[in-house]
Amino acid sequence: MRRLTAEDIQALIRLMGDSDPRTATFARQKLLEAPVEDVLPHLKHAVTDADPLIRGRARLFLEELRLADLNQRWERLASQSDSVLDLETGAFLVAKYRYPEVDMEPYRRWLDAQAEAVAPHIDPSLSMYHTIGLLNRQLFEKAGLQGDDVRYYDPDNSCINRVIDRKRGIPITLSVIYILVGRRLGLPLDGVGLPGHFLVRYSGEETVWIDPFHRGRLLTREDCIRHVRAMGYPFREHFLKPMKARAILARMLNNLHRIYVETDQPLQAEHIKGFQDILTQRG
Repeated sequence: MRRLTAEDIQALIRLMGDSDPRTATFARQKLLEAPVEDVLPHLKHAVTDADPLIRGRARLFLEELRLADLNQRWERLASQSDSVLDLETGAFLVAKYRYPEVDMEPYRRWLDAQAEAVAPHIDPSLSMYHTIGLLNRQLFEKAGLQGDDVRYYDPDNSCINRVIDRKRGIPITLSVIYILVGRRLGLPLDGVGLPGHFLVRYSGEETVWIDPFHRGRLLTREDCIRHVRAMGYPFREHFLKPMKARAILARMLNNLHRIYVETDQPLQAEHIKGFQDILTQRG
């Protein structure tokens, strides 16, 4: 079957506004058969069409295609083995749900820039504490990242682009940023999910835990155990072990899902649950 041309796609979009339901359904089905990347640019233009019927149907279809495209991206990511599944790709996919139009490349370059600012000062002879101090200074003093105590349950706090924009976030998103910058520098960083909190683990000459929500505060094993018990949980050794990228992303999605449930946004919650299912069932 030949690939639809731009003219074909534009004509089919207009036919979606036809008063005959069968014609509109036929046009929609033909568009669904076309590659998403071919159709999306034309749909974005159609949502401003002068015809309100075309405009309305194009807007609904655009949302449907965006969701289908995101599902496909999650499928591709989830199909990778845990040894290669990329945390950075997944973190930006989480953000793409709320910000489908936003170009995420500038935010990747921001991560690059933070690492580049620290790199000249990193030396193998430095102690791990000195190295952590350099990264903390860059991210929390110079870049201005901090925990968001005021709007903790804002969905934007689960979106890495908005955390970078606003310089505020929740523990897991700030920790992911810390890890992504640190790994650009070759630092041995991993995510650690405690009950009710998220930390970064630095495995150097000794192991220490870093709390990006509190400006990179350093914690000992005993500090972490006290936190777990203060949350009302018995301590389990696995709480302090590094999490794989898949598990970190699943927790990010779970946070966003819970926010949508608690704010009575069932459709959004259902979409996020779909991404969770893709990610965990393929793992």
